[in-house]
Amino acid sequence: MITWLIELALRERIIVVGVALVLVLVGVYSFHELDIEAYPDPVQPLVEVITIPNGLSAEEVEKLVTVPVEIGLAGMRNLESLRSISLFGLSDVRCYFSWDSDYYQDRTETINRLGLITLPPRNVSRHLT
Repeated sequence: MITWLIELALRERIIVVGVALVLVLVGVYSFHELDIEAYPDPVQPLVEVITIPNGLSAEEVEKLVTVPVEIGLAGMRNLESLRSISLFGLSDVRCYFSWDSDYYQDRTETINRLGLITLPPRNVSRHLT
C-alpha cells in the first residue's frame, strides 16, 4: 500500500505540489483569521477607580469617598461585583464586569457615572459627624 502511494506521488508530481500549495495557502489564511492572543489575560474585564483624598484617615476616606463612589457605580450594566479598599489618603474601587461585556462600553459607562457622584471638596473640614 505504501509502495503504491509513493509511486503515485512520484508519477503525479504536479498534483502533489498543487495539493501541498493549496494546504499551505489554507494554513496561512487560517492563521490570519484565527483570533487567539499570544498571552491571554485571565482576569475578567475590570475598571479601577482610584481616588486620592489628601489628608483623610482611612475611616474618613471610606465614609466620604469610597461609599459614595460604590453607590454611584452600583447597578451598571454587566457589573458582576464591586470591590474596594480604603487606606490613609487612598480609595480604590474595582468594578468587575461579565466576561462577554464590551470593555470600552463598560469604561465609558463608568466614566459617565463618575460625573454624577458628589465627592467632598479638596479642603475637607476635619470636624466630621
